[in-house]
Amino acid sequence: MDATPAELAELKSVFKAECEEHLTALDSLLLKLEQSPENALVLQETFRRVHSVKGAARMVGYAGLESVAHAMETMLAGSRDGRQKLTGPLIAALFEGADAMGDLIRTDTGRSDSEQRVRNALERILLLSGDAHDVAQAGTTTPAPRIEAGPGFGQDVVRVSTQKVDSLLAYPGELMRELASEEREFKELSGMLEELFEAADHVRSHADEHRRQAALERMLSATVKRRDHLSVLLTQMAERNLRRSRALEELRFGLSGLGMLPVQTILSGMPRLVRDTALEQGKRVELRVVGAEVEIGKSVLDKLMEPLIQLVKNAIAHGIETPERRMARGKNPVGTVTISVSTGTASATIAVQDDGEGIDLARIRETVVAEGYAGDAEAAAMSEHRLIGYLFKAGFSTSERTDAIAGRGVGLDIVAERINQLRGSYRVENHAGHGFGFFLTVPVNLLWSSVLAVRAGTYAACLRLADIREATVLRSSDVVHIDNHLCATVRGEAIPLLPLAFIGGGDAEITFGLGGEITAVIVEYGDRRAAFVIDSLDGVSEVIVKALPKPLGTLPGIAGYSVLASGDPVCVLDGQFLIEAAHEYSGAGRVRHVQPASKRSLLIVEDSMTTRTLLRNIMIGAGYDVETAVDGADGWSKVQQHSFDCVVSDIEMPNMNGWDLCARVKRETRLADTPFVLITSLSKDEERRRGLELGADAYMVKGLFNEQELLDTIERLIA
Repeated sequence: MDATPAELAELKSVFKAECEEHLTALDSLLLKLEQSPENALVLQETFRRVHSVKGAARMVGYAGLESVAHAMETMLAGSRDGRQKLTGPLIAALFEGADAMGDLIRTDTGRSDSEQRVRNALERILLLSGDAHDVAQAGTTTPAPRIEAGPGFGQDVVRVSTQKVDSLLAYPGELMRELASEEREFKELSGMLEELFEAADHVRSHADEHRRQAALERMLSATVKRRDHLSVLLTQMAERNLRRSRALEELRFGLSGLGMLPVQTILSGMPRLVRDTALEQGKRVELRVVGAEVEIGKSVLDKLMEPLIQLVKNAIAHGIETPERRMARGKNPVGTVTISVSTGTASATIAVQDDGEGIDLARIRETVVAEGYAGDAEAAAMSEHRLIGYLFKAGFSTSERTDAIAGRGVGLDIVAERINQLRGSYRVENHAGHGFGFFLTVPVNLLWSSVLAVRAGTYAACLRLADIREATVLRSSDVVHIDNHLCATVRGEAIPLLPLAFIGGGDAEITFGLGGEITAVIVEYGDRRAAFVIDSLDGVSEVIVKALPKPLGTLPGIAGYSVLASGDPVCVLDGQFLIEAAHEYSGAGRVRHVQPASKRSLLIVEDSMTTRTLLRNIMIGAGYDVETAVDGADGWSKVQQHSFDCVVSDIEMPNMNGWDLCARVKRETRLADTPFVLITSLSKDEERRRGLELGADAYMVKGLFNEQELLDTIERLIA
């Protein structure tokens, strides 16, 4: 078959993806055969998978890979047909063959039988199967290493279910139908408005007053007749806009879900990893997986594979005991490693737990002292949490021997570093004698991020929720100077304190307002924290964090930018940079307290005790010095005796009503400039006009105003 280079490249890509799928299945099938060699159905499926790889390799000209598959097929055929029993050596040879095929595919080799990798693989398979008498120097060959955590082929390709694609394909049609309906309604609305404008022009065209009045009445009559239809039209458009917004939101989530894969994608090789690691350690271990169907973004999964491999190996090497030791402790000789996955709206938690002997704190203390991290007395006083923290230091190991799995001082430090890169968090649970658990929490998707919009002075920005530990209110007593640096004490811990505006080039001064409080967000990266003072929290949004456009490139402290629902582009700050800047800041910082100004005085004239008390409490809470009067006569007496910045009065009162009180105040030269607000249940237009004609500066109807409106009105009048 003659094919173009593009066609050959596509065929090669399909071939590699197909082989990876078969090899993943083979790992699971061979594990089952190892437990139940007589299972004919599993044996047949294993044979079918190997045969498929062989046929595909022949089609694309990978003769070496075909030969390895043929050797495996020959062994399986003998067992399938009953000519030979599927023994332990044969299964070991089949495992080796599967590893060899995976190595050839990942390294894009295996095109010829003469390749060294192919010869080594065939010799190793024959050696393990017991047919080494035909192989010269078989004992001197070295198997190709098995790649456990490296990226497979199709790294940038995500397999998407037809169900997801079909559901997304329905949205464009739905949105187009909504758009067509809205266009018809918009034309109808435009026609109605055009008729109204023409009628208005017709009214203005009449020079005669009587004809103009008659035309105006006809226009109003026609408008009233179309009112119900117009109301229905506007309601339909509003409902359609709501449906469209929901559809677009669902489409957004659907599109982001295209990059989501089940966690099983990276766990498919775990049973084999557990088997091989346990055999090397002389242990018996069973793997249990819960929640493998949970979907997480591919970019997150790619970064989780290596940490999970390290955690599983660590659990087997350091946690699970040998069968003899477990039986002596009354345990099942077969240990258990459990991987469980659960998810929320924005984050997923993956737990790796074992039922081994837990962490040996005494051994950690010995290593801490031996490595010079602390003295005997200090190590003896260390808490369990602090001791376990040493396991995450690079180069720290409690293993007494060094092999391919343990003793090199690598493992948990890699896990911690990768989780920090993902803006995640982790915690551990140690149950001495019963097991150990590692719980890591990571974002579900790196494409979309939950951000908190904040404002500090004229500086507006966003912080990723993954970088924020909490938002809190600090009082002046929570701020201390340590080594000439400003720090905030939060639950007994002293952490650096800076205004967020300082990061953007503002002043390092922290100002406490009249309430003696400031708002701060606690940013966390790894095991370090810092507090940043802000002026306001402006809400949480789900956004796409984009790279800064050219020529900005990469700016220190800026993780990217996002476009909020308002349409405004806002920078997203880098939590790691904030933490480093706060801990490395060499200045002293300053604290300033705003001194309270003299209170403004207010007179409330109201005969109802309930209303009088309510208004008094509102204004006192707003910082006013409040005097009250029970009726107009009492109020007139008090305005003559004292000077007030504003008078708030009811109208219907005994002895003297609010009309008369307002008139007297405004006639008095000394009091005429005092703002006067009438608050009453009288709501007719003529009553409102009367109050304003008497000189009232504001007229508010009880039941129609709210607390904030009252405060804003009085503040405006006094200012």
